[in-house]
Amino acid sequence: MTDLRNQPASQHEPQEQQESQERQESAAPAPAPAALPLLAALGGVTVALVAAGSLLGLWYLPFPCGLLIGAVTAARGLRARTAVLTGTAAALAGWGVPLLWRAATGEAVAGTARTVAALAGLPAWASLVIAITLLIGLVQALLGVWLGRTATAALRPTR
Repeated sequence: MTDLRNQPASQHEPQEQQESQERQESAAPAPAPAALPLLAALGGVTVALVAAGSLLGLWYLPFPCGLLIGAVTAARGLRARTAVLTGTAAALAGWGVPLLWRAATGEAVAGTARTVAALAGLPAWASLVIAITLLIGLVQALLGVWLGRTATAALRPTR
């Protein structure tokens, strides 16, 4: 950047316009609207898979779903934050909805959570154990997204 104090005001404007144009060109592009249907479908499928796995006792499904999200978004050239947001939504909704469903149908979700907390030496708060459960699913999904994006980038041929 040059010192503009010693130049006449008429010379300031072209340099300022050029600098603002350079800043706009260097900014990261917004996600393409064409990617939104892909993200919606990918998110919906992974939420359904994680939810079905949760109901069947397959507690590890957020990780492979995160792998899928990471690989697809990396192959399509989408930003990492898009993959992270999709993975976060899939994990939290995929594990949260079955928990809510079980609680709404009369299963003793809160009682079980309080018992687990007491056995773990934690305060007997059901919300604490449910939050930890959702956090475990979130961590699995985010690790899957990270590994999927990394493996896809490593396996991509160099140009």
